[in-house]
Amino acid sequence: MFALHFVKGMHPELFQDNEWDTFTGVIIGDMLRKSDSQKNIRDQIPSWIEQERAWAVASLKVLVVQAVRPDRLQSAMALFACKALGIKELSPPPLNLKRLYKETLEIEPILIIISPGADPSQELQELASAERNGECYHQVAMGQGQADLAVQTLKECARNGEWLCLKNLHLVVPWLPVLEKELNSLQPQPGFRLWLTAEVHPKFSPILLQSSLKITYEAPPGLKKNLMRTYESWASEQIGKKGIVSRAHALFSLAWFHAACQERRNYIPQGWTKFYEFSLSDLRAGYDIIDRLFDGPKDFQWEFVHGLLENAIYGGRIDNYFDMRVLRSYLEQFFNSRVIADSNFRTKKMSRFPYSISLPNSCNILDYRQVIESLPEDDKPDFFGLPANIARSSQRMISSLVETEIIRTG
Repeated sequence: MFALHFVKGMHPELFQDNEWDTFTGVIIGDMLRKSDSQKNIRDQIPSWIEQERAWAVASLKVLVVQAVRPDRLQSAMALFACKALGIKELSPPPLNLKRLYKETLEIEPILIIISPGADPSQELQELASAERNGECYHQVAMGQGQADLAVQTLKECARNGEWLCLKNLHLVVPWLPVLEKELNSLQPQPGFRLWLTAEVHPKFSPILLQSSLKITYEAPPGLKKNLMRTYESWASEQIGKKGIVSRAHALFSLAWFHAACQERRNYIPQGWTKFYEFSLSDLRAGYDIIDRLFDGPKDFQWEFVHGLLENAIYGGRIDNYFDMRVLRSYLEQFFNSRVIADSNFRTKKMSRFPYSISLPNSCNILDYRQVIESLPEDDKPDFFGLPANIARSSQRMISSLVETEIIRTG
């Protein structure tokens, strides 16, 4: 939606008279209610085109797709926006907090816009431990009675060159002018970083927005980007620990399983019956299980992994019997001795991973990133065990949401 508005603002010459209003449906009703002379034209349009979309058949390709194939409107809108803006894709690269930290300054707050249930503080704490001393990281969960503590901690961190994360600023919107005043009077040390997290709020301070570096913290769209984000967050030492190839393969299975659980939410209600908040904390807990598994005996107990992931971690968020059956099927598919076997019995490359994907016989993180790069940009429904025609209903639902939002915002 934002991309289409951006194209309209940057390149208005791409739109002919009334095309935008036709696309958003503003003028369709009026045109169809005109004199009976319009009936001859209307009768020439095939009956299988929905009547409210009949006048959307215009020169712009997006309008044609909107009229005759609304289930492909999302792809057409994305393609049109990419072509108009001269970019390869609309989705931003996976968020890398380590790279972001090195590209920022101590005088610029970093505002992380989160979705409900998301919390990047654990990832920030791990980054602080890796880049600095773990004791230099402080956080304050904003709410009633926390304003004075936040101001005091802000001054101390700026003076000592430490990190501070103020969480959930959307809960204290009236207090934000006080924060702005304190930021203007600060003279921070070079190592200081101020991280702010907030959900979208209509009355959020525009001054604080303008003075901050704004990023979004959410699961990247698509299985490929989800996997890439996971491998961006993992260090090479985490993959190559002890030089055990089967351990590296198990971590790839975990990353794929995590991405499949998150991306399956795009196909509600066929994928999951509801939206489940699978997050990076689940991935970290899964990593710890795999890590401990390979510290023990070589005779792996995959039932132990299945039980923890199903009952304590991912399955702990699921409250539907049929969704639990789907999760159990994924666990049996990705965590078993056929997929993750002893590396001594492998040839240079083996296609034991599902979907005919060949995993490298190495512990080099770059090799696994190459495997991810070779995946298609658009998700295949069979990656999630769903029928091929599921993509149509998903695109149609997303397209309807985009249309509604565009009409609402004008």
